[in-house]
Amino acid sequence: MSASIETWKSYAQLLARLSPGISHILFANADGVSCWSSDPSDTSRARGALALLMGSHTIRPSEIDGLVAAEDGAESCYGFRIRGTLGELLGFVVIALAPPEARLDLSSVHGLIKPALDCLQSELSARAAHAAAHAAIGELQENLEDSTRELDLFQRLSETAASEGLESLGQIPTLANEHLSGVVAAILLPDRNLTICRRRSGQPNGIEGEVLAQMHRHLMTRAQLHGCTLVANHLALDGSNAAVPYKAISTPIRDETRVIGVLAVFRVDTDGDFQLRDAEALELLARKAAQIIRSSFDPVTGLLTAAAFRTQTAAKLAAQDCGMSTHALLYVDIDQLNVVNENHGMHVGDEVIQSVANLLRRRAREGTLVARVGGDRFSMFLPGCGIEPAARIAEELRSAAIRLSGARGDKPLLVSLSIGVSRLGDRGRRLDHAMAAAEHACRTAKERGRNRVEVFYGQELSSGGDRPTSGFADLARAALASDSFELLAQPILPLRSAPADPRFEILLRMRAADGTRLGIEKLAGAGACQDLARGIDRWVIEHAIERLATCRHLLRRHPAKFSLNLSVASLADAEFWRMLEDLVRKSRIEPGTLGFEFPEEAASAHLGTIAPFMCRLREQGISFALDNFGRDIGSLSHLNSLPVSCIKIDGSFSRDLLDSPKSQSMVVAITKLANAFGLETVAGHVETDAIRARAAQLGVDYGQGFFIGKPLALDDVIHDLPLYACFTTSTGLFDPAPGKIAALGG
Repeated sequence: MSASIETWKSYAQLLARLSPGISHILFANADGVSCWSSDPSDTSRARGALALLMGSHTIRPSEIDGLVAAEDGAESCYGFRIRGTLGELLGFVVIALAPPEARLDLSSVHGLIKPALDCLQSELSARAAHAAAHAAIGELQENLEDSTRELDLFQRLSETAASEGLESLGQIPTLANEHLSGVVAAILLPDRNLTICRRRSGQPNGIEGEVLAQMHRHLMTRAQLHGCTLVANHLALDGSNAAVPYKAISTPIRDETRVIGVLAVFRVDTDGDFQLRDAEALELLARKAAQIIRSSFDPVTGLLTAAAFRTQTAAKLAAQDCGMSTHALLYVDIDQLNVVNENHGMHVGDEVIQSVANLLRRRAREGTLVARVGGDRFSMFLPGCGIEPAARIAEELRSAAIRLSGARGDKPLLVSLSIGVSRLGDRGRRLDHAMAAAEHACRTAKERGRNRVEVFYGQELSSGGDRPTSGFADLARAALASDSFELLAQPILPLRSAPADPRFEILLRMRAADGTRLGIEKLAGAGACQDLARGIDRWVIEHAIERLATCRHLLRRHPAKFSLNLSVASLADAEFWRMLEDLVRKSRIEPGTLGFEFPEEAASAHLGTIAPFMCRLREQGISFALDNFGRDIGSLSHLNSLPVSCIKIDGSFSRDLLDSPKSQSMVVAITKLANAFGLETVAGHVETDAIRARAAQLGVDYGQGFFIGKPLALDDVIHDLPLYACFTTSTGLFDPAPGKIAALGG
């Protein structure tokens, strides 16, 4: 009810002319606040009537919207409400009448002054509409400004998406400061030992340290506790009544399952409060930060990915004069992680990987970059570090890793590192050359016995690729000459069918001097070790057939199938196939007992050589399986040309079966193809019950892996065949006869 003094005087004069007996007039707004009074010094009666008017209930629309407050022998006060067209309250008018008019009823007084009340109602309605329109325009302008700011933020974020790694992550707090008018913004990632803090231009040096010193623990604790955006426009630390001279807004940064960090913005306490639109903008920035973190950090260890490591290392080198500085690279490999997986399970192997990652992170100096570049391999960039100090750091890491060893159950858990060191910073030495040099030095460390540090000083790299090292080949030759090999058998169980005869894959392990078992899979496709690979294949076949032939009477009563692996070198050798035919014929082994596996990719390359031999051996009761199926799609066209009865799906699909739609689609396609050809399917690397259940759901017939059963000594498996009464597909374990072995497969 906003109007000028002159306006109220005009309406007072109009009321006085309409009702000459008026002795006092009071105008008040909708809240009961006086706007104008004809006698400011004496308003007690009028204010009393106004109070009664405000406290009374709204009357029916058919009645006069007002009341009368009369006093005997004195003036009478009449109060009226002024309402808008929608019934909204605009204000009040109170008049006092002296005798004799004081004896008039409410209706009579209302009839006298109604023209004035109607004029006042029209003007106040117009003023209210104008004020509402002005407020709406202001709100619209504010919304347009917010939308412009949001569009600007989206554009800035899209530009940030073009870069990767910590540099783009560092742009997030800068954008937060600009968009939310903060003095300091920060990203806190405790698990990754990372804090990124930015202060707004013009703020004093050190303000970010002052803010975070007081608040970082509280921010992270509250983010993890509440899991939502928090606004604190009046800050006080827990357990303290002392106010903090800042206002804060913070929101969690999440990965798929948990809070991994927090994004926070601060203002000084004299700045404006944070609003809802600020929370929405901050949440958008936090989602972008989480996206950058997922692409830049390994989800298992929290270390940089290989791509992010290269990007960040290159950026650090570009920011310095490499000709004037010396840097170092470490290439770290966990020794014999496959043995840990075999003896304890892949979940323990993952724990070892995480422990080594934590070790590297804790020992890293300021400015050091640490990355996981492969399953069990890591890289470290040591800026400003010479080759000799880097070698000492590597030796400290190697020594510290040994202390991660221990025992799991009744088996030892041995952890050690092989580390290669190279120099980075000489003119002309590129990053990829230095990384290759460090990797070469690491391979040399493994070749010389593992658990050691090797330094690369040379200018040229020796070629080798993925071929087995000469030292390892020498060990294999010595083991072959001394019969230091051991045959194991790993069970293969049906995933969804009725009980069937037991199946096993025969595996070869080389016994090292310290008693550990070493796999020799790297010799399988080695061109430089063809003679050695064929010799090892012959050793395995001869010893396996000899043991199975010795037990053929047992196998007649308790049928089982055993499959052996053939190397690429053996597949291409016709003389080897003739030797194999002769061994099988002389063994008089029970048909259906023996089978062979070979890599899918080798089938098409040697189709003309192997197909005739396979057909003749199949007539003698020998079965064949294609291993690593799905890795080389080009050989599928030859599938009908080979007398195979089973295909083993490549283990990479099984490992990703729960999370990768592509792997799931591939498995479905392979099972449908196998059904069309009348072939059985086996999923390798079934390490959990969830993988087993998913593979069964997708139509796979058999499973092999740590969950199904770990490798056991071949002699023990043959001896215990009578105990395998049936398979229990619901548990994924062998169910032997009651009262014997509790679980052979576990």
